[in-house]
Amino acid sequence: MNRRDFGLAFLASGFSAKLCGEPVASYADEHPDMLLRHLVAELNDLSAKWDREREKIATPAQIEARNRYVREKMREMIHGLPDRNPLGPKIVKSFERPGYRVENVMFQSRPDFWVTGNLYVPLSGKGPFPGIISPCGHYADSRMNPEYQAAYINLVKNGFVVLAYDPIGQGERRQYWNPATNVTDVGGATTEHSMCGQLLLLMGEDLTHYRIWDGMRAVDYMLTRPEVDPEKIGCAGHSGGGTLTRFIAALDERVKVAVINEGGTTNRWPIDLLPESRIGPSDVEQNLFPGALLGVDHVDMQVAIAPRPLLALIEDYSPRFLRAADRIRKRYEQLGVGDRFATEPANDPHAWTVKLRLATTRWFSRWFYGKPGPDVEPEFDVEPEARLYCTPNGSIRYARQGATIYTLIAKKQAQLPPNPDEPAKIEDIRKLLDYRHHTGPLDVRHIVTTPRKGYSIEKLQFLSEPGIYIPAWTFVPDKPARKPAILYVHESGKEADGLEFGPMEELVRQGELVVSIDVRGIGATRPPHAPPGSRPGPFGFLFDVETAMAYLAWFANRSLLGMRVQDVVRAVDYTLSRKDADTGGVRVIGKGAGALWTLFAAALDPRIRSVVCERGLVSYQALTQTDRYLHGASGFIRDVLLRFDLPQVAALLADRELTVKSAADPMKQRLAPAQVEKVYIPTAAAFQKAGRAQYFRVLA
Repeated sequence: MNRRDFGLAFLASGFSAKLCGEPVASYADEHPDMLLRHLVAELNDLSAKWDREREKIATPAQIEARNRYVREKMREMIHGLPDRNPLGPKIVKSFERPGYRVENVMFQSRPDFWVTGNLYVPLSGKGPFPGIISPCGHYADSRMNPEYQAAYINLVKNGFVVLAYDPIGQGERRQYWNPATNVTDVGGATTEHSMCGQLLLLMGEDLTHYRIWDGMRAVDYMLTRPEVDPEKIGCAGHSGGGTLTRFIAALDERVKVAVINEGGTTNRWPIDLLPESRIGPSDVEQNLFPGALLGVDHVDMQVAIAPRPLLALIEDYSPRFLRAADRIRKRYEQLGVGDRFATEPANDPHAWTVKLRLATTRWFSRWFYGKPGPDVEPEFDVEPEARLYCTPNGSIRYARQGATIYTLIAKKQAQLPPNPDEPAKIEDIRKLLDYRHHTGPLDVRHIVTTPRKGYSIEKLQFLSEPGIYIPAWTFVPDKPARKPAILYVHESGKEADGLEFGPMEELVRQGELVVSIDVRGIGATRPPHAPPGSRPGPFGFLFDVETAMAYLAWFANRSLLGMRVQDVVRAVDYTLSRKDADTGGVRVIGKGAGALWTLFAAALDPRIRSVVCERGLVSYQALTQTDRYLHGASGFIRDVLLRFDLPQVAALLADRELTVKSAADPMKQRLAPAQVEKVYIPTAAAFQKAGRAQYFRVLA
């Protein structure tokens, strides 16, 4: 075999070769799909732990105690519930159809925050009637969608008062839909939810809280109606509305009967991570953080509905669904009410089909009327959207009728962070990032050395923590200048600026020793998985693998951003371990998201003597001042604005050097230096107080 064939054989077998040395196995061979497997392993360990706890439950009293725990932790994860305000209900208009009346109604779930809906009231039979609230799934037209209208009409024709209402970001509560053009700026309901939902997480809130509260206030509204029997309230929704039904029915025990229609019955954990897995997050409001750490999963929430009757509808039976259903059924049987839980498949695509509409009506008929319910859906016509509007043009926003979720965000963010003129506290940064600096062996593996003009690149890997390795390129000048080394951290990884004629070559040819890394999940360690379905347009990042990994970390009360900050600090460990590195510290350059990683690393590690943050997000507060952005959740910190913002973190570096260059606005557009200086007044004040004003610079 010639030298070329020998080299190709090693590459094909997963090995690389040192220059003039023996072949060295890459950590990639030992840790394939490294980051996702690392996150999944932690979640699966937590799942196994809680399964062992659940196996100990054997008596009705233990089930009831567990259900109280689940409800308590759900309330905790949605940041509690607000006080009730007057509903101020309005009947905008009404019209009659054979056998029922439709009222276009509005009520305030919180002051001047209007919920739009339709109330369907039977015109025959003797009232008061059972009342069903129906939160909608993720259709943009929400309650006005024909198949949803069909479900409501099916119910009202069988003797139920139905309140169908719009969740935030749908129907008449859409933020981005223009009724004049019928065009939506940013995408459908899931995009609307995630866009505002991630912002709320920065502020110590969550969209799930708002959506659940809307549902609980819908129950309040039903109880004001004389046509409704207050002891017979049900809840039924499809898809995202099924998820909402799970949340609402678990937390609000006034809901006596529930139908979760294709709304997530199977548990999230354990996760089966296969090579063909398409990893992507559901929109943010369907996630309760840190549910895995607290041991609250989908089955737990449905068991928390027991002993009240629950019907779980699904597209088709699968082993995973059947396992979940068996767990729920077991608890109902242990409570002595096994007949109160049932399942039924649609054997059809994901929709509130006629089969599932009939199943829903039969379930409520059984438990509220003590009769079987219909076998055939009656004939009827659905209404055009405009006839169901509560606002003149079908938009709360364009009609300017009260607050929107973004006006509420804007009002709160104006008061945050609470102490803007004070530097952040190190203990707060550590806690919110769940920062863990592992000090075990680096176990450096030198893969290959590549010669270039005037310098060489040592390509290597080292451990950030057990199971997590960091690929690095070390640029070694032929004529070193003996300055502190530069650690170069780019959001796209070491290769982004590491090719010939690039920025790193310019530095190393000036005699600088430069170390460039791929933090976990970036560059060479990016997970080989696609999100579940393409998301066109610039806002598809809300559902990509990066966002999925951020959510997986939050489920365990970890932080993907914190993990990457840890990787930067371990890169400092590696850099200072080199014999050709100056021991006086490290200079760091961070670009894009790398500016965030390096800023936090510098705040936590005084060995970083100077920092250049280039093209990084200007502040978290800037995100909350707009209704759209392009920065992903992997750079977000839950609850951060309750403690500090980036200028307060930067203020901690007043004993060193800091340059903020080409800072980016929410849409990743470069801000003028004067705009950045206005945001970083607390930082400039800290440097001024330390007598080092000249060491803080803002550049274009």
